[in-house]
Amino acid sequence: MAMAAGGDAGPSRAPPGSRNWSELPLDAIASVLAKLGAMDILMGAGLVCRSWLRAAEEPSLWRHLDMLKHNKVVEKNLRCGETGVLCAMAKKAADRSGGQLEVFVGEEFVDDDLLKYIGARAPSLRVLRLTSCPNILNEGFMEAMNKFPLLEELKLSACQSIGGRATYEAVGKACGNLKRLELKDQPWKYNYLHGDNYGEEAYGIATMHGLRSLKISRSNLTNKALAAILGNNPHLESIDLYYCYNINMDDAMRSKCAGIKVSVKWHNGSVVLPLNC
Repeated sequence: MAMAAGGDAGPSRAPPGSRNWSELPLDAIASVLAKLGAMDILMGAGLVCRSWLRAAEEPSLWRHLDMLKHNKVVEKNLRCGETGVLCAMAKKAADRSGGQLEVFVGEEFVDDDLLKYIGARAPSLRVLRLTSCPNILNEGFMEAMNKFPLLEELKLSACQSIGGRATYEAVGKACGNLKRLELKDQPWKYNYLHGDNYGEEAYGIATMHGLRSLKISRSNLTNKALAAILGNNPHLESIDLYYCYNINMDDAMRSKCAGIKVSVKWHNGSVVLPLNC
């Protein structure tokens, strides 16, 4: 990878009368690099010369790693199918963080191996957002979650291989500080209880007793399932339900939502109803 070559860069020679930026104090260089994103440091700024590379290894620069498609480096590598390059970059960033990585945002290329690698090196992770990651399976996901005791926010979007009651129970058990949960276009299984579709995932979510914010979209969540979540999460402040067709905000449900700000987007796709119950 190009990153390895950066370590061999020698001190740059500035033209007479100009400033040699490689001779700046490391803390000053690190301050400059802090204005950039992790991906830009990996692919450019950190490769200028040896002094800049040393500054780029400052752990405080690697607390936030956003690897979504809006970054041109990520988009290009995904388009070319170079997922291995992106995994290697993520691992390098996790190594450089020295255990200080707090936010990881990734998609498509993230697999079981990478998530567990980050889990072993990011005990301070507070935010995890994953989008369209078909190569993360329940077993690897649960193993990694056990490494994130400080996690406060979890977002899973279209990760079709992650789901089920046992998975969310594992999250609830491992991540006692979890405050914000968002499940968007996730698989939602159900069984039949007294003739009603009762999402079994609700039992798992109900074990996350510290939730303040819950967002669920396009699920088979029912009133009974939602009641189970509400009954076990006394600190909930807001609930967003998008395209959950089986939810009926009747008087009984409104009563259960007392004190919670609820936003429901109904199936017609045009009505957003904020409920200050």
